[in-house]
Amino acid sequence: MLKFAVISLILMMSVFSANGQISAQIRERIAAETPPKPVKKTKTEKQAAKQLAKKAKRDKNNLSATVPDSAASAFTKTAKIPDGINLADGLTEDEAVQIALWNNAALNADLSQLGFARADLKEAGLLQNPILSLLFPVGPKQLEAVLNLPIEILYQRPKRVAVATVNLKRVAEGLEQNGLNLVRDVRLGYLELHLAKERVRLADSAMQTRRQIPIIMEARFRVGDVSEAEVVTVQSELKVFEEDRLRFERETFVAEERLRLLMGLSDERTAFEIAPKPFNPVQLASSDELIRSARASRPDLRSAELAIEAAGNLAKWEKSRIFNFIATLDINGKGAKGFEAGPGFVAEIPIFNRNEGGITRAEAEIERAGRQYALIREQIASEVEESRLRLIKTEELITQIRFSVIPALEREQFIQEASFKDGDIPFLFVLQNRQRLDLARLRETEANAEMQRAQVLLDRSVGRISGEK
Repeated sequence: MLKFAVISLILMMSVFSANGQISAQIRERIAAETPPKPVKKTKTEKQAAKQLAKKAKRDKNNLSATVPDSAASAFTKTAKIPDGINLADGLTEDEAVQIALWNNAALNADLSQLGFARADLKEAGLLQNPILSLLFPVGPKQLEAVLNLPIEILYQRPKRVAVATVNLKRVAEGLEQNGLNLVRDVRLGYLELHLAKERVRLADSAMQTRRQIPIIMEARFRVGDVSEAEVVTVQSELKVFEEDRLRFERETFVAEERLRLLMGLSDERTAFEIAPKPFNPVQLASSDELIRSARASRPDLRSAELAIEAAGNLAKWEKSRIFNFIATLDINGKGAKGFEAGPGFVAEIPIFNRNEGGITRAEAEIERAGRQYALIREQIASEVEESRLRLIKTEELITQIRFSVIPALEREQFIQEASFKDGDIPFLFVLQNRQRLDLARLRETEANAEMQRAQVLLDRSVGRISGEK
C-alpha cells in the first residue's frame, strides 16, 4: 500500500513538472524569490525593523512617481539614423521616410500588437493539463486515484490554431498599412516644410518691391498727385504682407517640428536642411487600372479578407465546442480482487446549452467582417478616383499659371520697364506689375505643392510608397 502511494506521488509530481523536469532558469528564479527561513529577532532588531517599516510607509507615495519613470526609461531609446544617410549633405524625401520607419514612436507602438497576436497563437496551441485526483488510504478506505485528460483537444485545438494563425496574418497586414500611412504622413510633412520655406523665400524677394511702393506714393501725395486715402491703402497692404511673411516663417517652424516628430527626432534636436528633388509627375493610368492595382496591393483590404477568414474559422471552433469530452482513468488500490484500474470518459450532454451564444456571436462577426470588407473596397475606389481627379485638375492649374499667366505678366513687365526707361510711364506702374508677378509665382509654388500632395495621396490610395507608373 505504501509503495503504491509513493508511486502515485511521483506520478503526480511528474505531471505538474514540464516534461518531468523544471528548467534551471526557473529554479534560479524560484530560489531568488524564495524568502529565507525566519530567524528569531532580538529586541534591537525588532526596533530597527519597525523603523524600516515606517520609512517604507513614508516612501510609498513616492513609489508611484519613481516606478513609471524607470519603466518609461526602458522604452526610451536614441533615434537611429540608417546607414548611408548623412544629414549634413541635406535630407531628401526618401531619407526622411527611411528615418521615420526606423524611429517613429507610433509605428513602434503599433508593432507591439504582433506580440499579442503571437501570444494568442501560442495560447491556442497549448494543451490543457491533465488533472490528477489522489485520495489517500485513511482507515478502511483503499488508495484511490483518478486521472482526467480533456480530449476535445483532438478536434478543437486545430480550429483554435487556425483562428489565431489567420488573426496573426491580419495584424501583420494591418501594420503594413500603418507603415504606408506613415510614409504618406512623412511625405506630406516634408512637402509642407518645403512649401513653407519657399513661401518665405518668395516673400523676402517680393518685400523689396512692396516697400518701394509706399515711398513713391508718399512722394506723389506730397506733390498732390494722389489722395491720402490711397497712401493709407498702400501702407496697409504692406503691413498685411509683412504679417503674411511672419506667418510663413512661423509655419516653417511648425512644419519642421511636425516632421521631426514623424521621424522620431524630437528629442535629438538634430539639425538638418531639406534637399528636395525636382518633381516630375508620372503619366497617369486609367481609373479602372488604378483601382484594380489598389485592390490587389492595399494591405488593409487584404487584412479585411483575412478578417472574414478568421471569422469563419471562429464559427467552426464555436460549433465544435458543443460537445466536450474528458477521458478518465480510475485507479484503485489493492482490493478484494487485487489492483484495480479502468478507463472511461466524462461527456457534457448538450441539452440546455449548445453554445448558441458563441455561435451567434461568430456568425455576427462574419457579417461584420464582410460588411467591413465591402466598405474598404468602396473607400479604395473613392480615394483613388478623388486623388486622380485632384492630380489632373492641379496639373491643369499649373499649366495655366506656368504657360499663360506668368509669361503674360513677364511680357507686360518687360514692356513697362522699357516704357519707364523712355519716360512714358512712372516707376510705380513697374512696381505694381512686379507685385502681380511675384503673386503669380507664389500661386505657382502653391499649385505645384498641391500637385505633389495629390500625388502622395494617390500613391497611398493605390498602396505604393512613391510615384510610379
